[in-house]
Amino acid sequence: MYAGGERILVIDDDPVSLRFVATLLRDKGYDVLTAEDGRYGCEVAQKERPDLIVSDLLMPYRDGFHVVRVLRADAELAAIPIIILSMRGGEEDVVRGLTEGADDYVVKPFNARELLARIRKQLDRRDKVAP
Repeated sequence: MYAGGERILVIDDDPVSLRFVATLLRDKGYDVLTAEDGRYGCEVAQKERPDLIVSDLLMPYRDGFHVVRVLRADAELAAIPIIILSMRGGEEDVVRGLTEGADDYVVKPFNARELLARIRKQLDRRDKVAP
């Protein structure tokens, strides 16, 4: 149901969260790339061109807001769907994340089925828009 060969980049400085999300996605047939901070996440995105990015918000070096800004400013990466996955669930953070250019915002702790559905929705939307 989920596997389509899509490549997803997961960026999170918490090794437990990173491993959990990566395993969840791999179990559904996605090709998963990982990065432990925002700076490295941007480098991986620029090199590997993933189909979707799931990024934590609070990370060392570069936070999730920075990741969104950098990728949206790059013409070749701007269309990649980005989902922020963060413990910061206040209205201000969610609104800022969406305003900065994230396509969706999911608050931790999260429901795995909901996250998978949101990922699938973003990938399907991207496929409909792609040339």
